[in-house]
This record gives sequence, C-alpha cells and structure tokens, in this order.
Amino acid sequence: MNEDIQPVTPPSTEKAPVVHDDAIVQDVSGWVLRIGVVLSVVVMIVGFILSYIQTNPTVKHMEHATFKWSTHKLVIGVLHGSGESIIELGLLMLVLTPVTRVAVSVFLFTFVDKDRFYAVVTLGVLALTLISLFCIH
Repeated sequence: MNEDIQPVTPPSTEKAPVVHDDAIVQDVSGWVLRIGVVLSVVVMIVGFILSYIQTNPTVKHMEHATFKWSTHKLVIGVLHGSGESIIELGLLMLVLTPVTRVAVSVFLFTFVDKDRFYAVVTLGVLALTLISLFCIH
C-alpha cells in the first residue's frame, strides 16, 4: 500500500462562528447622526431666514415666542412656507435623528451582523423611545 494516501474525511457540518463586525454598525450609526444633525441645522437656518423675512421679529417677540407643536399645523405651515413651522420641522428632525440611528441599528444587527440578541434589545430600545416620544404627553 502507498503510505502517501490519506483517508478522506467528510466535510464538517458545524456552522462557522458568527463574526461580529462592530465597525460597520458604528460607522453607519455615526453617518446617520452626522447627516441628521447637518440636515436639521440647514432646515432650521432656512426657517430662521424665512421667519426673519416674513415677520421681521423683535428681540422682545423672540423672547416670548413659543412653538405650538401639532402635526397638522406643522405640515400646513411648512407647505405654506411659514418660517416658524420650518424651524419647528428642523427641531423635530433633530429630535428624530437618534431615533433614526436606533432604527438603522436594528436593521444592521438583524441583516448585516445577524445578531438576534442585539437586534431584539435594540428593537426594545426603539419601541420604548417611540412610546415615550409620541404617546406620553
């Protein structure tokens, strides 16, 4: 018999361990935050400029002005080009930026990282955040 011949072993049926690439989740999350903050600041600046052109507010007016947040009023105001409504939209975008980051993280943990535990935990964080933002007055 030839001693150079080795017996053939069947391929392993074990699954390869899941390799977590946290850099992808961190990079995408960082970009979501950067883009959200920049977009919201740009929207608020546009709203400020429009508000100044439309009403030429005094310092006394700005000290006592408040936002009356309502989805319907916000949409109507933005569609009509109201500077105050556009500023309000920018503030809403700024508040929703971290929420968007958490939602993107759920997607990344589920489909890219394939880590069910972190996906479920992050989904729980997203649910609690949305409940606290929209349901509790």
